[in-house]
Amino acid sequence: MVEPSNGLVISYNYLWAREYDRSEESGRKARPVCVQIIVARGASGTVVALFPITSQPPQPGRTAIEIPQTEARRIGLTITSWIVVDEWNLDDLAKSPHIADSHPIGALSPAFMKRVRGEAAARIRARRYRSVPRRR
Repeated sequence: MVEPSNGLVISYNYLWAREYDRSEESGRKARPVCVQIIVARGASGTVVALFPITSQPPQPGRTAIEIPQTEARRIGLTITSWIVVDEWNLDDLAKSPHIADSHPIGALSPAFMKRVRGEAAARIRARRYRSVPRRR
């Protein structure tokens, strides 16, 4: 696994908050996720927030950012996709069994990631987000 960095996109078995609420422990399928926020870095590892990328438009009441075509091309997406910014998984990628492929898909630009980070921060300030811790 490559060292986590903001904007890195990997294939990961993402666990949606609704699945977590039903006591599920693993994501149903591998999907691209974006490493956005490095939450903690220390001797025991590096915990990151992983934001899901989906081809489904956001449902009412959800917050997602449409990925511009130039950004989508950077990570090999050919269909309209969104980054969901009102929920994320917390995981230590160095120890995670949830990584579907150890090779990164690509990376999104710092400018776009600043926008993603700003929207996620707004959700945190509004207390309208879900953070799902992943078990090993």
